[in-house]
Amino acid sequence: MKLKISILFLFLVSTKTWAIKLSDYRPYSFEALFTNPVCETYKYDRVVITHSGETLASKPDDVYCKPADEAASVARKNSPQYRLVEWITGPEVKEIYAAYLSFSSKNILSAMCSALKSGVKIKMILDGGDGPEVSPNKDAEGLKKCGDLSVTYRGSTGGLGYAHNKILLIHQKDSKTAKIVFSSGNMTSGTSINHENWNFVTTSRESFFAQTHLCVLDSMILAGDTKAHFKEQLNLCRSKIKAQPETDISVYFSPVDGKEALDKVTSVSKSSKAIEAISHRLSGAISALFSELLQGKKDIKFILDDDIYWAEKLKKDVGRNSKIEAFRIYNELINKGMNTRFLQTNQNVYQLQHNKFMIFTFENGKGSVFNGAGNMTTAAFTKNFENFYYITIPEVVEAYNKQYDLYFEKMATKAQDMPRDYVLP
Repeated sequence: MKLKISILFLFLVSTKTWAIKLSDYRPYSFEALFTNPVCETYKYDRVVITHSGETLASKPDDVYCKPADEAASVARKNSPQYRLVEWITGPEVKEIYAAYLSFSSKNILSAMCSALKSGVKIKMILDGGDGPEVSPNKDAEGLKKCGDLSVTYRGSTGGLGYAHNKILLIHQKDSKTAKIVFSSGNMTSGTSINHENWNFVTTSRESFFAQTHLCVLDSMILAGDTKAHFKEQLNLCRSKIKAQPETDISVYFSPVDGKEALDKVTSVSKSSKAIEAISHRLSGAISALFSELLQGKKDIKFILDDDIYWAEKLKKDVGRNSKIEAFRIYNELINKGMNTRFLQTNQNVYQLQHNKFMIFTFENGKGSVFNGAGNMTTAAFTKNFENFYYITIPEVVEAYNKQYDLYFEKMATKAQDMPRDYVLP
């Protein structure tokens, strides 16, 4: 009996104190989901010819979407929004933190209202706008009628940029389990018809991963008014965590850890055999890094929103991308050999290719993923509130590789196969 107790004690110590991988903790699950919207076929009302001379009848299926496509897209049990609603309304939920740039999804709002009415406490942290006065989020504020909800607005003060985090943290009633969602998408059409990646992690509240997320959320609430206050509070909170950081997933919170995150991207980019990347924005240090690597003949694939393609061709801002940004991407990267394709999204409704991740493949055949909330821009690493992750968990890397192949080989379009004229269905 004493032997069994000793073994149990050693097991508990090993899983709570000495675990070095996220998967060593119990409970554990990591599910990577992608929006991959299900959309109608949108046909052109005129003849449209590609640069290679082919005739197009429609925009690519399930790439170009409209708001009416949301219902079909989110009804699937493997859709990010379906899983979000499931997690938010779970019977064991005690407390929820939510940090996002924007918040407007009606289905998520409804789920949160139901949770509040059942006694769940919710703390929300949202971007307050870039003006001198806070611009309250009317949808979020409206949830206060449902129950115990607090909303804190951050960003654009004290040397800070946007409050651009994308984190959902759920504490369960059992006091042992934390459910954490991090994503490229906001609680908007980012849960449905935008092209996004969402990551659903279930872990022990004793893990460093869980505790560091609680630290960043509390620090934004308590001391998110200036960069200096936030840095001091976040580092103080993290210094009290007894668990060691996991070796298979590293967490970076900008602007405090921005340089460390950028250094990680730089080192693995240089040591990798190939890079497969996708982002809504691309500029600054990462653009300069990729330009340097292309000169050394590094194999780099990149998927962009077709807004960049049209902004360069039309010499004007298109959708959420600018002509200056497009010029630099073409001049510094595409014209230097970056293997680039485009997702043909719907600029009329600001449907976006909004993924932000990089997959690195090494000479030994192993791989890793860098992802998170931030775009590949200077502000993401130096000014904004952002959450980034470097992941070597094999099944997660495999899921991202599979999705990238789907984007690059089936959903994205080569430049020569793009329409010659800017025509929307």
